Amino acid sequence: MNALELQAIRHIFAMTVEESAMYIARDSSVAAWQQWENGEREIPERIACICAEMKARRKLRINAVIEKINNRIGNNTMRFFPDLISFQTVYNHDDFLGWKIYQSAAVELYAHDLERLC
Repeated sequence: MNALELQAIRHIFAMTVEESAMYIARDSSVAAWQQWENGEREIPERIACICAEMKARRKLRINAVIEKINNRIGNNTMRFFPDLISFQTVYNHDDFLGWKIYQSAAVELYAHDLERLC
């Protein structure tokens, strides 16, 4: 993973540098995250793996919804959760990253007119 890909991941999941340092790097080092994004320091493999896992989970969620759409199951409406607390009332087993993955998939599907948001 390179610096531009790391920046893209952060934007795909609508995360700030601070959130990325806290929830992906899990050390709250904003300076380190900024150095990775600026190409000043090598991105640790652990960070690249977490980002790859997030992308994979997002892709699975999107593909599952598209499969339902293709099979005409459901009403093509996806919940949108404005904050973590409202997300966890429905998905109580999920955490901050789970919320960001869900929201990213919902926004992507909405952007392509595949889902309405409610």
